[in-house]
Amino acid sequence: MSRSGSFESLKGMFNPKSIAVIGASDSPFKMGYYCLKSLLHFKGKVYPVNPGHSVVQGLRAYPSVLDVPGEVDLSVVVVPAPQVLGVIKECAEKGVKGAVIITAGFREVGGEGANLQEEVASVARRSGMRILGPNTFGFVNPWASVNATFTDVLGELKAGNVAIVTQSGGVCHLLCYEAITQGLGVSLAVGLGNRCDIDFPEMIRYLSQDEKTRVIALHVEGLDDPRSFLDAAKDAVKAKPVVVYKVGKAKVDRESLSHTGSMAGDYRLYDALFKQAGVITVDSVTELFDAANAFSLTKIPRGSRVAVVSVQAGPAIIISDICKSSGLELPEFTEETRRRIENILPPMTIRSNPVDLAFAYDPRAGIEAIRLALNDGNVDMLVMFQLYHPAVPPLAEVLVELVREAGKPAVVAVHAPRDMVRSEIKVLEEGEIPVYPTPERAAKAAVLLAKYKLTLDRVLQAEKLQKNL
Repeated sequence: MSRSGSFESLKGMFNPKSIAVIGASDSPFKMGYYCLKSLLHFKGKVYPVNPGHSVVQGLRAYPSVLDVPGEVDLSVVVVPAPQVLGVIKECAEKGVKGAVIITAGFREVGGEGANLQEEVASVARRSGMRILGPNTFGFVNPWASVNATFTDVLGELKAGNVAIVTQSGGVCHLLCYEAITQGLGVSLAVGLGNRCDIDFPEMIRYLSQDEKTRVIALHVEGLDDPRSFLDAAKDAVKAKPVVVYKVGKAKVDRESLSHTGSMAGDYRLYDALFKQAGVITVDSVTELFDAANAFSLTKIPRGSRVAVVSVQAGPAIIISDICKSSGLELPEFTEETRRRIENILPPMTIRSNPVDLAFAYDPRAGIEAIRLALNDGNVDMLVMFQLYHPAVPPLAEVLVELVREAGKPAVVAVHAPRDMVRSEIKVLEEGEIPVYPTPERAAKAAVLLAKYKLTLDRVLQAEKLQKNL
């Protein structure tokens, strides 16, 4: 659903100064306990609402949101489903800007639940209040230190430039937990749930205008309004990449309907829709995370020509295979580059593209070979692999400098036992080079970077032709 002034209304909701938790509890056996606990470090005002208690988790509590002194920007609603409509009416009367309805038992159960959801949505439409959910885990805005969810550890998310929007709260948790573990910065993480008000098209439009967001990562079970999604995504991809993981290649309509009240539908139709919109599609949560990581750190390549450099030959062949089978080109180096690489690397190694550094016993020769491959006129992007070995010197700082000088993107795979290369990875990521643990994941990330460039060129060309008609 789209509303006039929706950017400002969503901006206000996702950046609240005051939050009421309606259904707040002292009992760890109730969801209201965890919703309030997640907000105890919020820098604004937090108001527990519970008619049976005057104090909840050390904070003064109020019988109703109407009894809260001052304004309430956001309400987190975690009361039984039959009570939600009355609570939302009170929020509308109070002038609350937005509500996160954690409670389940609406469209996903059908019958009266679907009718109740429509009544809740009707109240929101009449009042101008925005609603996330119902049947959602909430949202996290690390930039505003807002954790409006029932999972307090999500407050550890680092502020960054990746927006995560999912239909499933579980999938959003998977991505967010990995982001915490890997140190990936997030601009906003949102679980849409049943989408009675805020839906994918509106989130895409909002995030395309959000200056803190560089890449939009989506998990989709089903769409109620494909046309609106198409229109929103076609505009968004001109500003930043939109990556989507759509489940439902097998028929899972029954499962998705009972989960978030949405039909998964025919995957082939969705695939055609995504191609028309210009969004990048992936096939797993891991690929969605890896794509977000790549787009968040590095620049978009000028084209699809890749140089592959590896300290071991086997992984280089894996990278080459994935890149070539996905439509990328491993070009021949220019005559000058080829001649100079052959002069510095021994003949028993691969000196074309890919470049094998296994027998570059002099570290200076290996570094020079990387520099030559990266700066070659036929190359748009570098993919490099390094398996830890005590005889191989650290290359992170040098590689960051080489990539910066070349002005081209690079993707790196590094692997070692335990955390033996953690410091190297940190240097690379701080140098805007995405790092992956396997050659396959690095290669697939490079493929997605190149695909976005091709998609962007196609979308802009189509727009230019349309204007000239």
